[in-house]
Amino acid sequence: MYNFFSPTEIKPCGWLRRQLQIQLSGLGGNLDKVWPDVRDSAWVGGDREGWERVPYWLDGFIPMAYLLGDKDAISRTQRYINAILEQQQPDGWICPCSEEEREKYDVWSYFLIGKVLAQYCEFTGNRRVEDALRRAMRCLYEQLKSGKVKLFNWGKFRYYECRTAKAPSSTGCWMVTD
Repeated sequence: MYNFFSPTEIKPCGWLRRQLQIQLSGLGGNLDKVWPDVRDSAWVGGDREGWERVPYWLDGFIPMAYLLGDKDAISRTQRYINAILEQQQPDGWICPCSEEEREKYDVWSYFLIGKVLAQYCEFTGNRRVEDALRRAMRCLYEQLKSGKVKLFNWGKFRYYECRTAKAPSSTGCWMVTD
């Protein structure tokens, strides 16, 4: 058998810590400062790309920030997560597109942002994020069930990666497993 560790129980040291520090001081830790598609993304209220770039960046940036305990990086993750949550629609829809655009929106990024929010919740225990993720998954389920949204492109082939399960940690956060 095995035991789950929460991300807060893991402390990188030695070579791994140094690699994370190199990554944080490099492009991975500064992409939001130099790439308009991340910095000015529709995910955070901008007018640039609103599909997978921010979710993919946050997927690596959040653990790096929290594992290293870097105050600036943690602050930047919070800024992005707060902006994403502030844009969540009343029905729970979380991706940056209008209701009319949902039918054509490839929900692959919905799966990715679900994983990002679950990961953030695991690091922070933030109940606001837990609630937002639960509402987002419920909304996606209802949209798919009603046929208003369909799976195509990446989402069609990788939908199974977006299933919810109770997180095996003391935070009680819901997570999207992969």
